[in-house]
Amino acid sequence: MNTNHLLIIFFVIASVSHCEARCQSAFAAKFEVSTVSDEGMPKTIVRPGALWNFGAGALQTYRGWQYAAFWDASKQVTVARRELPQGTWECASLGGYQRTSNINRGSAGPKARGFGDGHEKVAMGISSDGVIHLAFDHHVSTLHYRCSRPGLANKPKEFTWTEALFGAAEDNLGGPKLETVTYPSFVRDGDRLSLYLRLNVGSGSADSHLFEYHAGCWIINDPGSSKLIDKHWSGGNGTVNAYPHTMVVHKGRRHLTWCWRDTPDARTCHDLCYAYSDDHGQIWKNSTGTEIAVRGSKFISADSPGIAVLDIPPGSFYVNGGSMSVDDAGDIHVLMKGPSGRPMTAVRKASTGEWIRGEGSILGVLIARPEPRLVVAESGLYRQSSGKEGLTRISTPIEDLCRDSRYVVDRHRWQHDRVVSVIGQNGTKVSVIDFATEDQ
Repeated sequence: MNTNHLLIIFFVIASVSHCEARCQSAFAAKFEVSTVSDEGMPKTIVRPGALWNFGAGALQTYRGWQYAAFWDASKQVTVARRELPQGTWECASLGGYQRTSNINRGSAGPKARGFGDGHEKVAMGISSDGVIHLAFDHHVSTLHYRCSRPGLANKPKEFTWTEALFGAAEDNLGGPKLETVTYPSFVRDGDRLSLYLRLNVGSGSADSHLFEYHAGCWIINDPGSSKLIDKHWSGGNGTVNAYPHTMVVHKGRRHLTWCWRDTPDARTCHDLCYAYSDDHGQIWKNSTGTEIAVRGSKFISADSPGIAVLDIPPGSFYVNGGSMSVDDAGDIHVLMKGPSGRPMTAVRKASTGEWIRGEGSILGVLIARPEPRLVVAESGLYRQSSGKEGLTRISTPIEDLCRDSRYVVDRHRWQHDRVVSVIGQNGTKVSVIDFATEDQ
């Protein structure tokens, strides 16, 4: 075993009688911790309270290898890789773009020039041609995008891992320069890769766009043809923006859930919304199957019929953020902070199309599967059942590994080998914890 790994096996007893030398049921969680790097970006150089590292897709598995992307101590993006299950991490710090306090990041005023407010995390995607894509340093900013040479992730053993494998930072996707960018997120859909960007200003008044990569190039690369969600509507102060939980592709269908926000004040968040697409993001339908949007020409808005699947009024302490996953049966699971700030669940049954609202016990990242479902939180890994057993912690807390960052879950690793991988940072140490769970 690699010496950077710590192997621990333990059992959480679900029900034990003190009078019996046995447990009635148990759940095992074996885990390993590996050190990716000791040179993550120090928290001391960012704004107090900001959780700096790890954006969407910052840890992901592809063809038996795992990749990580993060800011390093040189204020540059590092991309790391290892062969699963226990290979040694290799790191490449990418020169040519340094995150400094005086860098001009765009024309959107102080937010585009600020330093360390927590929005500038590194997002990563891997397309089916083996290209690794990176988007980084965004808060109403000019696009910062760079990618690897083709085939890198398809034949990883053929390449020595160095920064020379990656191109320069670009402000476009082969089309016009892209401005006022926030919240990049890549999602692979078969032989395509989608990039979500929020454009056209910020919280409470912004549009959502889906750019599309296929056959080695960005085939949808401009704001006009990529626009999906429009900020204008008939209510509130006339504008909103969407805060997606994530986009998930399941059996060729793209699922998207989100809430609306009316102003920069998080208290103006409202409604749980849902739409899906069966043609790589061109035509979008609401929960009942009615066509409501065509990317680039007819947009989703807060006025779109049937777009809100759960009515949640503004001012109820419902806020953006949360997690969405789709299980093997096609049921959609959402976990979020609901009214009054309490954890809330929403499930759409694929068999009926019905949305069922419930109460949660903890906030975290959902991994949907046949019950019991899994939830990753700073306080540990949990299994969640709809029965009387409810929520059971099956691991030690991970908060010591991600004290100075947000944690990100590798959704592709779960699909690959049923291991839950989580990346986090404590001090300058970047670590990955791998949970292998099984009923005993």
